[in-house]
Amino acid sequence: MNVHTLSDKPEKIEECLELITHSFNYPDDYSYKEDFALLVDQSNHGNCYFIEQEGVVVATLFTLPRQLLYKDLQLPVLFLGGISVKDENRGGGLFRSLLETVSLLNSNFALFLLWSDLSSLYEKFSFHEFGLIEEVRTNPSQTLKPGNKANENQLRALYNDLSEDFLIPQRSSKEWQLLLSSPSIEFLQDETGSSYFVGKGFDLQGICHELHLMNEECSPQAQKYWNYSPEDKAENLRYMGFLRLGNLETLSEFIESTSKGRLKIVEKIESLIRVEFDGEIFELSDKDFIQGLWGPGKVTEWLSLVPPIRIMGFDSI
Repeated sequence: MNVHTLSDKPEKIEECLELITHSFNYPDDYSYKEDFALLVDQSNHGNCYFIEQEGVVVATLFTLPRQLLYKDLQLPVLFLGGISVKDENRGGGLFRSLLETVSLLNSNFALFLLWSDLSSLYEKFSFHEFGLIEEVRTNPSQTLKPGNKANENQLRALYNDLSEDFLIPQRSSKEWQLLLSSPSIEFLQDETGSSYFVGKGFDLQGICHELHLMNEECSPQAQKYWNYSPEDKAENLRYMGFLRLGNLETLSEFIESTSKGRLKIVEKIESLIRVEFDGEIFELSDKDFIQGLWGPGKVTEWLSLVPPIRIMGFDSI
């Protein structure tokens, strides 16, 4: 199989993007390249895979290596996006070939994560729905003004503070620069100095997908978003994305550390994960293990052992 990366053939980027935008039905007046700047930035071209047949790009699978941060711990994960197959080549196993290549070349990552609404498709490849996310429409009556980009250090500090309670993607200076300079994301602030990141081109139209609150007096709508209960049954609550298990040794080390040794992965036998919890052995499917940790349907006894994953709209690909 003729698998390449954009580092190998940078001249193929426009052809790859054309296939992706066609597969995603991306309107001509929006830019996938702008909306997913993290994924397609030149610095990430070595992680953007595609298959070429007779000189034509027929399938793509772009990836983005990230570190999820919790307190002083890091968990290496691989985000997957830009998944597309040329119409006439669908059903030919091209995505499977790309995924196998990516998995082989990235065996050090504890988790593989992607975003989609094609549950039945990705379940076949051991990706399972996980987590919960709340999308909130902005309030037209709310007084907002363009944000002050000079406050980047303050924003970074507020964002990093989240790692005391959540697993969040660690952001480099380059990633903050891409966020604050994105032409498809509005950076806004209210009278309290709280910051709002709204929209993401075609991907998150009118959605406030990241908030950094200066105090408890910010808008009730912002408070509703930021402090929502994971067990809330609101209509706008849905699963966060799809997770596939990767390097189980790395994942187990992380879980053992956060749970202070109470929970760990023993081994994987065919389709079952054997875990030890408080000295007792349990066997779970990949899906039950993933959702037991991060929902929906978390195992009640594990709630305080592993931090929830929080990924903002800018970081999702």
